[in-house]
Amino acid sequence: MELPRLEPLYRTYRQRGFTVVAVERNRDTARAKAFIAEKGLTFPLLENGEGESEVVWRLYKVSSFPTSFLVDRHGRVVATHVGFEEGDEVRLEREILRLLEEGQGSGG
Repeated sequence: MELPRLEPLYRTYRQRGFTVVAVERNRDTARAKAFIAEKGLTFPLLENGEGESEVVWRLYKVSSFPTSFLVDRHGRVVATHVGFEEGDEVRLEREILRLLEEGQGSGG
């Protein structure tokens, strides 16, 4: 399960400019909110009330779940990860740190 493993990264690096946004993949907002509350997740959820998250799926050509994107401070997708396995959070954390350091060095 990907989202609970992203929570520690979000809590650790949010003060440095990192964020996580969960994008709902269906129209069952109540179920998505219940999952987030049950798991104690604190990052934002993009709801699909009027089809907003469907736009995200099409824009980024998401074809399987979970799919994660690392987006830099300029809004560019710099990494895409399809699937999530035990230990992937370690690799993801290295990429996050690299991006945060690059952002600080360039004036963010």
